[in-house]
Amino acid sequence: MDLLIVLGAIVVVVVVFGWLFKLVKNTVQTVLLVAFLLLALYFLFGIGPGAVWEQIQTWLGDWLGR
Repeated sequence: MDLLIVLGAIVVVVVVFGWLFKLVKNTVQTVLLVAFLLLALYFLFGIGPGAVWEQIQTWLGDWLGR
């Protein structure tokens, strides 16, 4: 019986750590993609992060009814 509990705990730990690893990996990929896009907008077109953020706030304000 103790062996089953240990095996079950190991399976749960592996699943949780696998999920956590995927979450961190996807988060880092998303951050790098956003940073690349912001740098490309800045260096290629002269559009700074402030202008992008203002546009996002405008869209969200319209979407939220503000």
